[in-house]
Amino acid sequence: MQFNELGQPVIQLTQNHLNRAAEIVKAMAETSKQLKHKSGKYDLPNEIVYAESIKGVLGELAVAEYFNYDLHYLGYDPKRSDVLGYQVRTTYWPDGNLLTHPVKTLTNPGGDNPWRYILVTIDQLTQQATLRGYSTLARCNERETNWNTKNRWPCFFMPQSQLWPIDMLPATAELLAFQQTKAVA
Repeated sequence: MQFNELGQPVIQLTQNHLNRAAEIVKAMAETSKQLKHKSGKYDLPNEIVYAESIKGVLGELAVAEYFNYDLHYLGYDPKRSDVLGYQVRTTYWPDGNLLTHPVKTLTNPGGDNPWRYILVTIDQLTQQATLRGYSTLARCNERETNWNTKNRWPCFFMPQSQLWPIDMLPATAELLAFQQTKAVA
């Protein structure tokens, strides 16, 4: 595995990753259509929704590769995490922030689940995905100075300098179960 000068894992994305991402996004779109979800996520044109979905899945594939896990689309389940009990947020900005929203509640059904969130940045030129760090949702959302209303959808912007290093990421029950199954096989 490669690491950058900050000791952050760097995953080289390949054509196989792009093909896999396209397959997963296609399956997600088909499921969404079957479930009659509103088309045009966030009222954006379908082309932008597709591009954003590809970016997100590429970040998830990078995290899955970090854990030596073969990511599969398991169908729609709003209670399921992105990868082995973690949520993944991906950006093409090298100095991008970890974006989170207020916690999901009965009165805020569009909020985020209270999990650990991993920030992945992708260099579009080299196709390298860097796992920048992680934080819990509660920690992301406790700093009022991180709240940003200037973008289209207000949310918390946690700078990379506030993230914990990925090598300090606590294992989830899903990760431990996967590692135990792999060790036995």
